[in-house]
Amino acid sequence: MKTPPNSEDELVGEESSEEVFPVFRHGARFGELHLEVGMKFNTKWEFKEAVREFTIQEGRRMRFRKNDGKRVRAVCKVKDCKWVVYASRDHEDSCWQVKTFFNDHTYPREDKNRAANRNWVAGKLVKN
Repeated sequence: MKTPPNSEDELVGEESSEEVFPVFRHGARFGELHLEVGMKFNTKWEFKEAVREFTIQEGRRMRFRKNDGKRVRAVCKVKDCKWVVYASRDHEDSCWQVKTFFNDHTYPREDKNRAANRNWVAGKLVKN
């Protein structure tokens, strides 16, 4: 009869592996952008643009609640909606990392979005 492997034996190979967080890929196609906890961004501006793009893609309205040199929090504009994304500066890599992301809206998708203004549309067309 074989004995099951010891759990300590299984962890020996895993100790040396570091956690790998996804890095934001600038230039992702519209509709394919996703955010997740742990995602890293090079700059605060890149994070804010990604959140803006994500909310346009999903048909939601948001605003930046906290926005300073250490942290950025975006919340849904609808009063009782709990959607939130929070990123702060990561001191080790000198980048910005998503710490909290609750992607659950309490209202239906909207067709009009003020964030999709003419500057946003022009930026999309110039790239093409």
